[in-house]
Amino acid sequence: MARKKEKELIHKPDMLVTAFESVSLYIRDNRRQCVYGLVALLIIVAAVASYIVYANHQAQKVQYKLTQGITAWETYEQTRAAGEIDKAEDIFQKIASGASGKPRYISKLYLANINMARGKRDEALKLYQDVSRNSSNKTLTYLADNAIKTLEKK
Repeated sequence: MARKKEKELIHKPDMLVTAFESVSLYIRDNRRQCVYGLVALLIIVAAVASYIVYANHQAQKVQYKLTQGITAWETYEQTRAAGEIDKAEDIFQKIASGASGKPRYISKLYLANINMARGKRDEALKLYQDVSRNSSNKTLTYLADNAIKTLEKK
């Protein structure tokens, strides 16, 4: 009885072979549609890959600008050179208006610090509140909240 079932299983066509034959027949019968589908798939893959490369390049540019702004701010804190604070403010303004996500809110925090250094308390408070309300990063929100508490005590 077991041998009979084994013979039946051996004589049944393999699922993988059957699927391969079906696909081969479909491709042979619909060659033009398959070529168009393959070309469309390749175009989509190329577009997605290009977008990923472009987005990565843009993120690197923003990170580089952010580093330049932080360096200018630190130089100002050490030397109190007016040119450095202007340079830092310009860089952070561009990032805050053009970037999104974490770099945007980091820039706004630095802009608030620059406003505090220039004595513009109300503008700094608005920037801290913006970061506190809108940033999804807990660290940035914590820093902004602490700055707001400090400003409200004064």
